[in-house]
Amino acid sequence: MALVVIVGPPGSGKTTIGRALAAALDAPFRDVDADIAAAAGKPIPDIFVDDGEEHFRALEREAVRRAVAEHDGVLALGGGAVLAEATRKLLADATVVHLRVDLGEAVKRTEIDKGRPLLQVNPRATLRRLMDERLPLYREVETFAIDTTGRDVDDLTAEIKARLGIRTSLVRTVEVRDAEAPYKVLIGRGTTDRLPDFLGKASRVAVLHTASTAALAERVGSLCPDGVEATLMELPDAEDGKTVAVAEQVWEALGAEGFTRTDLVVGVGGGAVTDLAGFVAACWLRGVAVVHVPTSLLGAVDAAVGGKTGVNTAAGKNLVGAFHPPRAVLVDLDHFTTLPKRDLAAGLAEVVKAGFIADPVILDLVEADPEAALDAANPVVAELVERAIAVKAEVVGSDLKEGGLRAILNYGHTFAHAVEKLEHYRWRHGDAVAVGMVYAAHLGAITGRVDLVERTESVLASLGLPTTYDAGRWDDILKVMKIDKKNVGATQRFVLLDALAEPVVVDDVTAEQQREAYERLTG
Repeated sequence: MALVVIVGPPGSGKTTIGRALAAALDAPFRDVDADIAAAAGKPIPDIFVDDGEEHFRALEREAVRRAVAEHDGVLALGGGAVLAEATRKLLADATVVHLRVDLGEAVKRTEIDKGRPLLQVNPRATLRRLMDERLPLYREVETFAIDTTGRDVDDLTAEIKARLGIRTSLVRTVEVRDAEAPYKVLIGRGTTDRLPDFLGKASRVAVLHTASTAALAERVGSLCPDGVEATLMELPDAEDGKTVAVAEQVWEALGAEGFTRTDLVVGVGGGAVTDLAGFVAACWLRGVAVVHVPTSLLGAVDAAVGGKTGVNTAAGKNLVGAFHPPRAVLVDLDHFTTLPKRDLAAGLAEVVKAGFIADPVILDLVEADPEAALDAANPVVAELVERAIAVKAEVVGSDLKEGGLRAILNYGHTFAHAVEKLEHYRWRHGDAVAVGMVYAAHLGAITGRVDLVERTESVLASLGLPTTYDAGRWDDILKVMKIDKKNVGATQRFVLLDALAEPVVVDDVTAEQQREAYERLTG
């Protein structure tokens, strides 16, 4: 692999994170300070005492020169290495990760380390001065910067890997630890080919698909081994396929094919297909197995994971359904490379939602490079998908049937579902969720919680997602929101944020506050 250089002030975690990153990349790690001590035959504090800082800096310049020339892996530099212009020039062609840290945390991390000769007297004031002096130099050499304050080493390593565009595994597995029926979500390229691993004792497989996924459905059917008969069943496209009438047609076909309880349904398509496939499987013979092969980013991170199935009615979206966890979900990233950018963006709305309610690293990744997030071939997309699915897996594993915690996954959805119904489901779900999150952010600010309106609008707009809605439709919006599935009787409930990644379900939002949020959104 190419050289990755870690720079940053004392206490930013250069050695700790550098070692973890090297291990994650299966690459060698090298620390310039260790090289200096080895070459001098004594610890760095002794070099400062015996020979002075100027002599140390000369040793440091030479150690950096040798390491950059020789090393292929992860290299950590000392905090002051960037002071040398010669060193900064050497780093011009390298990938340089700048680790930032809050002063308070840097002081805590360094106060127990007696091997820092510059911080022995008045460490806080000295550290503040060093950080202020060196920050422009770190910025001069950085390829990108990462804030390590309050962050877990594993999370930091994962984010840096994503920013570097490096993966160490072709297929990742997220476990959904549902107490009733635990299952795996496989994420990677070519995971569709793993279908035979999940056939169980099936002798018949019904592959549900739409016209746009017919070719893939044929390939899925061809994966069935001898002795397993695959039947392809085409559904109407998008939300037109999510009706009781369509489900009834599929059930009639299953009856004609002689489907038994050991047989399998496979949903190949976007969220509408996997919702319908799961609902069909949940009801046939009171429950047969289903495997989902989502072909849209939205379907992969939302509908396919979690075990919620359903159909739409005239009264609203997904009001008729069942909880029925799949046997497995095969998220094949190859399917996303042909998606229009607008469809990718719509899927990213649900990913961004996961960032706001649980994993802010998602927001950092999108904000750092929105174009990379919209490029299905970019490794950042794989990282975003994994993180979003991991958030959902953690929640649904604890609360399959929406007893409490799972409601947080509906952040932004109360308003979004109302928009979808009013627009007769012509809006992309992700577009509606984007607007719904902005509405929820306004509600959060109005009710005295955290104000994330600006950040919400910014990250969504960077992906080309809508952040406003039509004025003059409040009465219609309110009417639909009053039959939201989170409501308890006549009491409306909303998912809001007390702080970033701290969602809460509230039932005390007044009618005036709801309307004010709408007026701000549409204004």
